[in-house]
Amino acid sequence: MATAFVFLLTISLALAAPDWTDCPNPCRCKWSSGKKTAYCQKQGLIAVPTNLDEGMQVLDLSGNSLSSLPTAVFQSAGLIHLQRIYLSHSGIYEIDKDAFKDLIILVEVDLSNNEISSLHPRTFYGNERLRVLYLNGNPLGKLVRAQFPPLPYLRTLELESCRLQVVDQDAFVNVVELETLNLRYNLLTNLSETSFMNFAHLKTLLLEGNPWRCDCELRVFRDWFLASKLTSASLTCAEPDLLRGRRWKDVNSQEFACAPQVFAYPQREVQAEAGGNVSFGCHVLGDPEPQVFWLYESYPINHTWLIIEAEEGLLDKWSNISIYNVSEIDGGLYTCVARNVLDVSSVNVTLVLPEVVTATTLSKTDSKAVWWGVMITSAVLVLSTVITITTVCCVRRNNRARRRNMQESVSFTDQEKKLLDVSIATTTDRGTGSTEAIGPDLEIVEPPVHITIERDPLPMVVFPPPPEFSTSALPAGAYGNIFISVSVSRDPGTVDVSRCPDLLDLPHRSKPVYHGMATLPRRPCATPHYDNMGPRVTAGGSSTLSLPDATADLQPPQQTLCVPLTPEFVSL
Repeated sequence: MATAFVFLLTISLALAAPDWTDCPNPCRCKWSSGKKTAYCQKQGLIAVPTNLDEGMQVLDLSGNSLSSLPTAVFQSAGLIHLQRIYLSHSGIYEIDKDAFKDLIILVEVDLSNNEISSLHPRTFYGNERLRVLYLNGNPLGKLVRAQFPPLPYLRTLELESCRLQVVDQDAFVNVVELETLNLRYNLLTNLSETSFMNFAHLKTLLLEGNPWRCDCELRVFRDWFLASKLTSASLTCAEPDLLRGRRWKDVNSQEFACAPQVFAYPQREVQAEAGGNVSFGCHVLGDPEPQVFWLYESYPINHTWLIIEAEEGLLDKWSNISIYNVSEIDGGLYTCVARNVLDVSSVNVTLVLPEVVTATTLSKTDSKAVWWGVMITSAVLVLSTVITITTVCCVRRNNRARRRNMQESVSFTDQEKKLLDVSIATTTDRGTGSTEAIGPDLEIVEPPVHITIERDPLPMVVFPPPPEFSTSALPAGAYGNIFISVSVSRDPGTVDVSRCPDLLDLPHRSKPVYHGMATLPRRPCATPHYDNMGPRVTAGGSSTLSLPDATADLQPPQQTLCVPLTPEFVSL
């Protein structure tokens, strides 16, 4: 009776409790493989549902638009009993490192084909029972050291098509129980065998579809991988061109080589002093070990005075040249050449000797002498300039005074008047050159003297004519500067000098003295008087014409001594 009562009570409570299969829209809940499963694929969800039964063991949210998984997102929804979570193609680009917090029985996570570009190394910390992790199709780019936390039960790790270029050699240090590792169709060119040395149970390593560079960096891994028998697929080379498309197993291990790299040391151009010592060299990298030799101006070095030292090594090699007592023949272009089975490489080093330039220098004593010379020369130049300027000024002043005196000399002495009388008595026809009326008492026989009167049609303002030559006495324009010249034959044997006229009334001398030529001096005249035509004065200093303002008597000029004229020429 009591047993029946308990049975009926249990059935009543079960009928009264809600059914877990009654999932809220849009999810569907049902048993699958003995697990409580919620199917919410492609329902446009932007967050993890919070009204699911807490006993759910499998949650499938594939094909939604979650964008991110925040901290403890499943714990907050009451889904702490989840064992499998499927989140592929859900548009997730960010995952918090504590997103799967407290899911201690989680064994499988599928995050494939999302936009996850980085994964924090502690993302699955605490999910120690995790066995399968799918990260395929995410742009991770690289795996850093200890990329995953300690996951002792992780057996399968899928990283296919994750654009991986770099995998740190310690990236899998916490997942040493891996049995399958998928790295296909990434961008890997090289891997280190160290990354897989701790895998005691690794059975499958998938590496197809990567652009492998088959060089010396990959040689050791290639040898390890072919010996491990981890895959049946054949890997092929993408680089270098010599091995492109060839399968790893068909390429000899020594052909996985690195072309030599040569670097100048300390620099590409080395300077040295003539007579001194110099050293330079090159640093060579290459695998297999390259052979190194030197060229001078493109020819093998045969200088016996050069010392070439080399430090042998497999990957690093140094080759140095030492030159003692450097001379001009050592300057030029040196070439360090390295060669191995793959390629030949070289670098040029130029040894430069400075040009010798001879320059004249002055001692302190020479410098003082030069400075004194410069100072004296400068002083002389300055003094010469001052003297030249002073001389020019004096000459100009004298010329102006002479010109002024010439304009004021308008009076004539008695001797000058006699010459003027003779010139007036002479025929006014200048062209005839007649000597009539020279003097009534002068007997002319074969006249040795020729007197001509010339006029120079210069402006009237230069030498104003005396009143005797005014416009009333002479033809129009006849006056001006009057030149009277007396010429005497220079042959004293043919001419009697005593018979020549003495125009200046000078006493005859017993023996004529030749003085060349002279000009009658002009003496200052009395203060001139002016009418509307300019000053008019006679030779004696007085006016014979009735001038408008000539009321004052002019004093005759004092008699002056005249310079004796030569018998040959007199010019007025």
